[in-house]
Amino acid sequence: MVQKLLHHIVSNPYVYDRVQQLVGAQLVRQKLSAYLQPIVPDAVIVDLGGGTGNNRDLFSPDQHYICLDNDQLKLKGFREKFPKDSGLRADATRLPLQSNSVGLVLCTAVSHHIPDDSLDSFFSEAIRIIKSEGRFVFLDAVWSPRRLPSRLLWRYDRGSYPRTLEKLQTTLARHGQILDWHTFAVYHRYVIAVVASTRVI
Repeated sequence: MVQKLLHHIVSNPYVYDRVQQLVGAQLVRQKLSAYLQPIVPDAVIVDLGGGTGNNRDLFSPDQHYICLDNDQLKLKGFREKFPKDSGLRADATRLPLQSNSVGLVLCTAVSHHIPDDSLDSFFSEAIRIIKSEGRFVFLDAVWSPRRLPSRLLWRYDRGSYPRTLEKLQTTLARHGQILDWHTFAVYHRYVIAVVASTRVI
């Protein structure tokens, strides 16, 4: 009951953005931006689980950016901050987008909210919608029980599915070609992966 109430409070766009600042999200986005610069296309960008649009400033204002999330409150916050961009409420394991239609899918700190039996569908859908020359850029915290700050953050995060590096890498590799794989630490230990489609056109 208390945990559910806390999660509802954190879903408030203002509270959510402040919490993201406290847990080092800006430092994480700085790391991430280095992986986006060489590959950001003049095409559609989908921010999978984009929340209130905290990643929007990683791209130029004239780029076609879609924030996709299943949390109506966060999307409301996104639309208030970025009224010219598209906010789409959807399930990330069943994306309402055409195959081979998106230049870049970005996904930050989302997969630990996805149940084990849906993880393959989650990655498969992200890869399905990217163009053959497009990229899926994935970032999430990984299970690292030796790091005290990481253990504390996992305890209070509503994401119930922390995973090891090996689990994420193995699952991603089933759906696409991993072009880059990098780990770093900011409270949590994180992984960034750049993934391409393996479709033959």
